[in-house]
Formats: sequence, C-alpha cells, structure tokens
Amino acid sequence: MNSLSPRFFLFTLLISGLFASTARAQVEVPVSTLPSVGVTLGGPSGPGATQIVSADLRRTNMITPVGGGTGGFLASGEANGVSITGSLVNKRTGATVFTQTFSGSGRLAAHEFADAISQAVTGLPGFASSKLAFVGSARGNRELYLADMDGANTRAITHDNTISSSPALSRDGSKLAYTSYKSGYPDVYLIDLASGSRNRIAFFPGINSGPAFSPDGSQIALTLSKDGNPEIYTLSTSGGSPNRITRTRGSETSPSWSPTGDRLVFSSDDRGSPQLFINTAAGVGEMDHLVTGNSYCTKPDWSPDGRSIAFTTRIGGQFQIGVYDVASRTAKLITTAGGQDPAWTRDSRHLVYANNGRILLLDTASGQSQTIATSAGGSEPTVSR
Repeated sequence: MNSLSPRFFLFTLLISGLFASTARAQVEVPVSTLPSVGVTLGGPSGPGATQIVSADLRRTNMITPVGGGTGGFLASGEANGVSITGSLVNKRTGATVFTQTFSGSGRLAAHEFADAISQAVTGLPGFASSKLAFVGSARGNRELYLADMDGANTRAITHDNTISSSPALSRDGSKLAYTSYKSGYPDVYLIDLASGSRNRIAFFPGINSGPAFSPDGSQIALTLSKDGNPEIYTLSTSGGSPNRITRTRGSETSPSWSPTGDRLVFSSDDRGSPQLFINTAAGVGEMDHLVTGNSYCTKPDWSPDGRSIAFTTRIGGQFQIGVYDVASRTAKLITTAGGQDPAWTRDSRHLVYANNGRILLLDTASGQSQTIATSAGGSEPTVSR
C-alpha cells in the first residue's frame, strides 16, 4: 500500500476538522506605556548583536528598544561572536539589574541576552532563544524544518521525500517527534536534534499520529487506531507498550499535556462534531467537555502557565484561533484574519500559528500579529519552551 492509502485520507480528515466561534474582544496596549530599553553592545560583533537584541525586544510587543543613550533601562555590554557579557541598568534608580555572560553562537547569545532583559523588565519569560519547528514544502515535499524564533537559520531536518506532519518539540528543544509516511504508513518518529539520530517509536497497525511531549520529555501522547477507531494513548519516548487514555465511539486527535503533566486536552467527535475534552493522563475518570460555544474545535495547545488552551476554529469556511480560559471556562476568538495550528511560547502570552503558508507570531493581549519570515514558508508550527 502506498502513501495515498485510505488510511492517509482518514488521517487527513481527522487532523483537519475545526469549529466556529463568536467572541472577538481584544485588549489594546498603548505603545506609550511600554517600558523603553536602550540597547548598545560593543566589541567585534557589537553592531550585529545590538540589532538582534533590539529586534527580539520589539517582537515581544511589550518593550520599546531605543538608542543606547535613552530609555528607562540601559542594556549594554561586549559581544565577541561566541559570547556576550551584558548588563541591564535601571536608569531611574541607577541599580544594576543583572550582569551576566551568555555563551554560544553569536545569535544564540544575543537571543539569550534579550530573554534575560525581557524577564527582568516585564516579569515574563523571554522566548527569543526558543526553537521553531514547522512543516515546509520548499523542496516540493512536506518536510520538517527548524529555525530560530526570528526565522533565521532555517534548515531542513528531514529529507524523507514523502508526507511529514504534526511536528512536536520537547520542552528543552532537544528532541523532535513527528508523523511520517516514510514507511508507506503514518508512523511516529523521534529525532535527537543534537546527534541527528532518528527512531521509529510508534508503528502499530493503523494510524500513528499527532505526538505531543509530556513536560518532562519522558512520554508522548498520540493518536493510535490499533484497537479500532482512533483514540488517545501515551507512550514512552523509548517505545514499548502504549497506555490507552480514551474509550469512545468517536475519534480522538491532537492531544496536548497540561504543564503539570497530569492531564491531557484533545479533540473528540464522540458527540458529533469535534469538541475539546480533558482527561487525566492516566485515562481514569470521565472526560470533561470544554464548552466553547463553538461548533468545531481541534488542535488544542495548553499554555505553560496552565491558564489557557489555544485551539483552531473554522468560521464561514475560514480557520481562526480561539483561546479557552481554564478558570472561567469561557472561550474567545483572538484572530479575525485567519489562522490555525496555534502553539504557545514560554511566556503564555504569545502564540505562533500558520496562515496561508506563513508562520506568524500573535500577541494575545493586543491581538497584533507579525510574520516570522522563514525561507521555507510553513505550516503546523511548534516551539520549544
């Protein structure tokens, strides 16, 4: 059987079903209220590092980078191409907030310096040093790509010459799991990004798809149809026997772990159209239906702070992004111009998502989106945390 088997069409149908939503409220953040940071780095790599750090801070939509002599904070230091020794000073009080050396490649050190500034100024973790993985078709086939969060250093990770989908990065960015038709069937593979080694860890009869790493990286949740209709299972990243989580008459897809690792949110059409449900990661108890007020819900992603679940919606034939508030049990729409496959960054405020072959970064507080320009287009984005 080739890659265009009936199982492929069933798999495609399962991962593409979505819903509708109506709430559109956004929170506007006046630019004038944003803290300003003057950025100036000396040394052989100073000018380039200054540009990278400034762009990273601007991308957060929470900080305004300005010239080195101005701003409420001053970020300064020396960049030599392999490390940055940087300091942040509160100009109002004169206090040095931190002084630290960031090692690694010139770009990585600059991203980590920007993250430290973001954390100190806003109180939220920075995400400039995170890794971005996505599906691209620059070479004709759907392959997996890896890039920096600003789109730089885009590079192909797979060369399978077939259909690759559903990439998932481990929290620390060291491993990448995905679904591939390399064998002719939808199987789940695990790549160690440092060594490049790859193992096929789920290749049961039927569908093996949609892997999601547990917070500690020791397990994945995924969809398997080895026992009949597609259900959610958990599986050790080293392989072995899976643990079945759901038992319904419908199809369950797109699992995502809670940040504490004890629950899973996923999409199920057991009640007709796809809806969001939560169950324990042990698969005990009744499934909790998340009432969003929408007809179709899929591709949920649980935020690192545990407070929100992003998901994909379809309204009038167009995909949109919604967010479910776990505490209030209410949902709202946060895009109006299209979007799908949301994934939270580590600050639980920003999302990466796909729209019309582009990867975008969305500030959920202001509703503002900006394109992450990669050299391979992109869909199905995921980020390390």
